[in-house]
Amino acid sequence: MQYKHNSKEKIWDLSLRLFHITLILLITGSIVTAKLNFLEIHQFFGVSLIGLISFRILWGFIGTNYSRFKILNLSVSGALNQLSSKKNVYNIKTPLGSYSTLVFMVILITLTISGLFSSDDVLYDGPLAHLTPNHTFYWVRIHDYSHYILYCLISLHIIAILYYQKVKKHNLIKRMFGFYYKIDQHISSKNNETPLKGVFILLICTILPSLFLILTN
Repeated sequence: MQYKHNSKEKIWDLSLRLFHITLILLITGSIVTAKLNFLEIHQFFGVSLIGLISFRILWGFIGTNYSRFKILNLSVSGALNQLSSKKNVYNIKTPLGSYSTLVFMVILITLTISGLFSSDDVLYDGPLAHLTPNHTFYWVRIHDYSHYILYCLISLHIIAILYYQKVKKHNLIKRMFGFYYKIDQHISSKNNETPLKGVFILLICTILPSLFLILTN
């Protein structure tokens, strides 16, 4: 297995960059429609998020090299020492970044699935609320509490990006938009990106849940 040092690579493939941009748009739309009490529209953002997260899970197994879950760095000691380290290490996946990815996915899955079974008992029922009428109260509680956790995660994520941009001088924003990014070491095999394949799967996963919701209403 051959390694290179201080080389530059495009870390995120096109579909993964589109995933992050779409994720920002869907989360923003979901929050805005919920605050404005546009729950009929809110549900479409929710089911689209389920599809988008499904794409990310699938892409974590069949996607390009740097998008796969196998490269996540889950070192506990590494995560504890990461922010205190003064050395600029250009890893593909940092421990805190890896844990952030997993926690975000768990919270989004919890938030979206609980929304499917939630109801306000007045004007709106979630698409699957009729399946568990005796447990609606618990689904609503889970959905509500998950919002606060998501807000905390988003705030921490923004703070971390600003910290790495300004203090550590790692241009993570450029990485997201497809610029080449310096890394300390990586497997020398190519990223083997097939853009149309990833984008097609992303679109199918994101759009199908909303179409299904429209057809079943």
